[in-house]
Amino acid sequence: MSFGIVEVITLLLGMSGFGLQSNPKAPTADQSLQYAMPDADIVVHFDAASVIPGNYKVLQNLPNQPQIKASPELAKMVRQAVGEVEGARGLAKGATGIDLVTDISDATIFLQIVPQQDPTFVAVVHGKFSTANIDKIAKMTKHPVAKVGGGVMIEQGTDPAIGLTKDGVLIAGTASLVRDRLGDAWKSPVRGPGSNLAFAAEVLGQKPIYAVVMTMSQTARKQAITSMHSADPNFVTDLIKRHKAASFSVFADGIGWTWVDSTKAGMDAMAMMSEGSLELLRAMQIAPRGFAKIALGAIDSYRGKDKKIDELIRRKGDVMKIIESYTGDGNFKTKIDRDARSNKLTVRATGNSLSEVVPAGFFIPAGVIGWLTVAQRNSPPPPMQMPTPSPGLGGGKKT
Repeated sequence: MSFGIVEVITLLLGMSGFGLQSNPKAPTADQSLQYAMPDADIVVHFDAASVIPGNYKVLQNLPNQPQIKASPELAKMVRQAVGEVEGARGLAKGATGIDLVTDISDATIFLQIVPQQDPTFVAVVHGKFSTANIDKIAKMTKHPVAKVGGGVMIEQGTDPAIGLTKDGVLIAGTASLVRDRLGDAWKSPVRGPGSNLAFAAEVLGQKPIYAVVMTMSQTARKQAITSMHSADPNFVTDLIKRHKAASFSVFADGIGWTWVDSTKAGMDAMAMMSEGSLELLRAMQIAPRGFAKIALGAIDSYRGKDKKIDELIRRKGDVMKIIESYTGDGNFKTKIDRDARSNKLTVRATGNSLSEVVPAGFFIPAGVIGWLTVAQRNSPPPPMQMPTPSPGLGGGKKT
């Protein structure tokens, strides 16, 4: 099948339900940091419940969309793709007993950079877990299950250890760190004023869907600069040396970031860059609409020259509907706060949805379309048929 403009329009219309949803049961900062690494250089948080279940339901329903069902070949391709995802989900559930769609609520990863070594880390996952899951993982990895405090744990040599706390939290990471968090003596780390975890708590307390927090130690900064293999100072090395803390967050209704600088001049420079970034985001919303209107307004001049162009002319209304579904008008709200006392910059961009701030609605559909196209190209070709010999080409009757 040729994956042409008609199929692209049809699929994008069917995928308009993809997006992010607010999670009324999103974890609090206390819950996310209960098993934290106090001296982590980087913290990454993901609220899976806001992303996976809703979008997975849309994916499952794609083959039943009337516009997709109307194209037998497109419907077949979509069913095949959904079947592959379902197969991977079933394989994971069969091996571990964990349903990747319904059993994982959120995850927070804490990393500490170690010179000349892999980072030490702890990944803390909330969801629906039991000791039966650990038993299945142990059977799959062929490593024994050990009881540690009120929890259980699997050590896998140089591979990350996996444990389950007495309150049903799944923990994976460096073996010694996992073991500590399963012990009866474990207590949630203290978050002192100005500490790494205090800053992380401030970010996670806003209940983002995704967030990355950096409060890098001097050792981590030196390692990061060394890994760049450049002795010349530049903008990136300056940022690494100068910042005290930084974060970037994604919400259901927009994005935000925080920057704590070591100098006022540095904070002012980041404020200027932030203003420029927000202006670019507005342009990214408006420009697609402008280009689409210009193109669709001019395309009638080419009617009758190509079947694909004629089909695009016929579907102009659908194309504009797609553009309006996946982008905003650039009128999202912005807020930039500067705290001169602590050289702290806080930026927030808010709309009715994330796609009104960042045209992120295009990312998932574009990714799925690309995946479908690649899958189609990688599918076995139809059997080759030899042409019927014709006279004069060596296959006919000689005279």
